Amino acid sequence: MEAQTAFQSYLEGALETFGIACDEAERGVMLGVWSIYEPGIELLRDADLEGIEPEMRADLSKPPSA
Repeated sequence: MEAQTAFQSYLEGALETFGIACDEAERGVMLGVWSIYEPGIELLRDADLEGIEPEMRADLSKPPSA
């Protein structure tokens, strides 16, 4: 797989660095998963969280409290 996007370039470098062998199908699955999560990650990265107060003693098994 020729690296065409930043993710593919990152993926190829990581696989090479850690000596992980995978075929085109496995790379395709990783690219598919990334394409699902990338939009949400970008929204979170770009979100203005300046006015949001941190939730103290957060219980991650429950939704955020008001």
